[in-house]
Amino acid sequence: KRVFGTVGIDMIAGPSEILVLADGTTPPDWVAMDLFSQAEHDELAQSILLCPDAAYLDAVQREIDRLLPTMPRAEIIAKSLTGRGALILTKDMEEACAISNRIAPEHLEVSSTDPHRWEPLLRHAGAIFLGAYTSESLGDYCAGPNHVLPTSGTARFSSPLGVYDFQKRSSIIEVSEAGAQVLGTIAAELAYGEGLQAHAQAAEMRMK
Repeated sequence: KRVFGTVGIDMIAGPSEILVLADGTTPPDWVAMDLFSQAEHDELAQSILLCPDAAYLDAVQREIDRLLPTMPRAEIIAKSLTGRGALILTKDMEEACAISNRIAPEHLEVSSTDPHRWEPLLRHAGAIFLGAYTSESLGDYCAGPNHVLPTSGTARFSSPLGVYDFQKRSSIIEVSEAGAQVLGTIAAELAYGEGLQAHAQAAEMRMK
């Protein structure tokens, strides 16, 4: 933030977020630890579990209660889960996917026996981790994708850091004489509507 505007940066990201879509088949202690993996970052981190199985949500809560005292950063995790954590019962997995799209999380785990069934329904997330064995922490350290991801719902309109962020591009426009007749009419009308006479006349001068 100190140099933003003077030099280009990728994005102003944070706090960390994880959302887990679970069908109730993943060991609940795995999911509890996945929620911890973001909660331990920061008291403002967000950790959410969506699942249509109430008994499974209860099982995950029991694992949270059991595992939390064993964590070195237990105080941070507890404050994070209390302030910005949630275990949410959904009507079905389709509703869970819809809620996920509203949240647009930084990290999205699809903890299901058939994650590819739900993938087409998921439109907004920084990174999507498919299957019970694909923990978010693997993406943080070694699975391959970039770890700089959009947060705070910005995954609805932005993408992870990538090659394009390190490239400078220019738009190139070339209009023929015939094209200037068509586009000039459009440009002039819009320019007059904005009160920009020179814009309009610059287009009209090229029209027959």
